[in-house]
Amino acid sequence: MPDCPQCGTWNPDDKQVCWRCQTPLPKPEPRRARGPERRILGLPYWLWIVMAIILLVNLILPIIFSATP
Repeated sequence: MPDCPQCGTWNPDDKQVCWRCQTPLPKPEPRRARGPERRILGLPYWLWIVMAIILLVNLILPIIFSATP
């Protein structure tokens, strides 16, 4: 909820008038709904990316450090 347009006092979302000066408060703007979360086999998309990075690190690092000059 925005501050009171008359006195600038903060007011909770459930109030319709300013608690200090009794000025009517503007109605809050409705929040936009978030889109559906992308999922693959029931797991969030970002979790698959994290697991792929961990797998690649575990496959590549042993190859790099096991090579002898």
